[in-house]
Amino acid sequence: MIIVILILAAILFIYFNVIPGKGHTIISWLSLIVTSLCILGIVAHDYNHWGMKTETQISKQSLVSSATPNLPLLLYQPLGNGTEKVYLYKTNNEQKKPNAIKLDKVSTEIKHSAQANLQIETTRYVYRDNFSRIMFGVFSHNNELKQRKYIFTIPSSWKVISTKDMKNLQKQLQEKMQAQRAAALH
Repeated sequence: MIIVILILAAILFIYFNVIPGKGHTIISWLSLIVTSLCILGIVAHDYNHWGMKTETQISKQSLVSSATPNLPLLLYQPLGNGTEKVYLYKTNNEQKKPNAIKLDKVSTEIKHSAQANLQIETTRYVYRDNFSRIMFGVFSHNNELKQRKYIFTIPSSWKVISTKDMKNLQKQLQEKMQAQRAAALH
């Protein structure tokens, strides 16, 4: 709707500036002010989400080991130089592959507690009221993601290790088992 108002105000501004007449100057100035306000409104909506508010949804799930039930681990895959991490988690033991966190506008936190669980806080922009929805609905910013926060709460007995370290650990365990088998045969 704001685009329509902007176009109409710009047309009125041009029309009343080109065609001379009594009272055209006042209408021309008013249409220029409306045009400017529409442009400012569009820019403020696009950059600062003007006319919108944030809503946060929280979901909580139980957490089980990312590896096997006997080995309480939370795995992560380092990205780039290792400062960013993609955490891999399971919510039940029947899962074959662990889920990866979504990386779009994400933050993670690890806390310690007696129970292992995962809390996902998703914050989205929604229109403040129907007027804002009517004015800015053409830009499709409703339910736009602002932030997603993963809070992993794990017992102190759990370890947080990288997938590379997990592969090395598995390799060491296999070598140890092979050495024990070889020693048992001799």
